[in-house]
Formats: sequence, C-alpha cells, structure tokens
Amino acid sequence: MQKKISLVLPVYNEKDNLEKTVNSVLNLQKRLNGYKLDIVIADSHSSDGTGKIAKKIIQKHKNVHYINVGLGLGVGLHHGHSFAINKLKSEILVQIDADGQVSEDIIPRLVETIEKGYDLALGSRFVKGGKNELSPVRKFFTYGSSSFCRLVMGPFNIHEFTNSARAFTPELFNKINWKRLPWKRKTFIYMPAFLNEAIISGARYKEIPLVFKNRMLGYSKNKIVNYTLDIVVYSLQTRLYKMGVDLPLFNKIRS
Repeated sequence: MQKKISLVLPVYNEKDNLEKTVNSVLNLQKRLNGYKLDIVIADSHSSDGTGKIAKKIIQKHKNVHYINVGLGLGVGLHHGHSFAINKLKSEILVQIDADGQVSEDIIPRLVETIEKGYDLALGSRFVKGGKNELSPVRKFFTYGSSSFCRLVMGPFNIHEFTNSARAFTPELFNKINWKRLPWKRKTFIYMPAFLNEAIISGARYKEIPLVFKNRMLGYSKNKIVNYTLDIVVYSLQTRLYKMGVDLPLFNKIRS
C-alpha cells in the first residue's frame, strides 16, 4: 500500500506562480515511488484571482485540494495540515511556499529524511550545500534573523529558523502546544515559533541543504520591520520560558 504524503501550499495573491508550482510538484510523483502525493492549496482570502485558478486546477487533478482559510501564513499552514491529517489521512506532512523561491526538488529529500526516523526535516540555506541567492539586503535580514533566534532562543545546532520548506509527522503536529504558538498572527512569526514548539515537544530534527532564490513573479508579503520586531520579542519570551519565567510577552507587546 502506498504511503500518503500531503504538500501544503499556503498562498495569498499568488496567481502568477500557483499553477506552475502545482504542476512542478505533480511532476515529482514519478520520483516518489511507493507514495501517494496530495497537494492542499490553503488560500488566505486572495484578492487577485488566486482562488479561481486554484478551483480550475482541482477540476483537472483529483489529488489537488483547495481550502479557503483566514489571513496569515500560520493560519494557512495550520488549517492545511489539519485538513491533510483529518481528511486525507496523510502520514507525512510537507510544506513549501508557492513563490518559486525554493525548488520543488527539495520535497523528495524532505520525505527521505522523515523516513530515516526524524520527526522534523528542515530545509536550510545555512548548512553545507545550501545557498542564499537573495539580494544583499535580504541576505542580511535572513541570516541575521536566524542568527538571533539561534543565539537567544536556541538551540545552537539549528542554523535556519525562518524558511518554510519543511516536513514532519502528524504525530509531531498533534503534540504542538497551539495555545502557546502565535499561529493566528498575520506576520511570518509562525515559522520560528513552530520550530521552537516542535523542539519543546521533543522533535528529532535534521537540517538539509537547499538553494533559496528570488521569487518567480509577484511581490513578497513579508514586512521586514514588523517581522524583525516579532522575532526579537518572541525569542526573548522563549529565552525567559526556558529560564522558568512564563510570561506572555509576545502577545502583550506585539498586540
């Protein structure tokens, strides 16, 4: 019997990239021998026609699914993976962005890492074999934000905290403390926050190298100033928690 994999694509105004990304992922099926691949498009109320394109795609492909969720990356990923677990009975959960910044070729390597016994596989620009091809300003931001998380929040043996190319088990997803994780926020804080809660939950993790490129088309939804503040406050809150001080610092300051 084929093992079930679900790939969640969280999207917001990605009409220029969505169909190309979906087709590229579907072409990976031949490289995923012994697996059944489903795609879940989790749309955060796109206003550019992304939803219409997604509905056309699901009419062509029975293994592509569309859900319309609330605003926010965390909301899209949370509901997308919940759909994969509860409706599709998926045994491995994978996620990437639909903007083409990470090649879909990472998916088989993420799956392979989970099959080796890890609970969480992390795509990383900052390990041997990885590469960051962004502009100098965004390179500084991505490296700086992950370095700050590593030094303040930990652990020290993780190099990439903000990239969304990941795979994990349903068991790990269900262990996460969703009341503590700020998954409903409209910024990208979900990425380092999920990683932190996964580690607290006892996840066995491994980083694998990837090449991170500029997006294919469209514009980035990541607001650097807001995201920087989120990372600083959340990392400090996490450090305090690990020192035995449980304060809702993030909710108080970032509200």
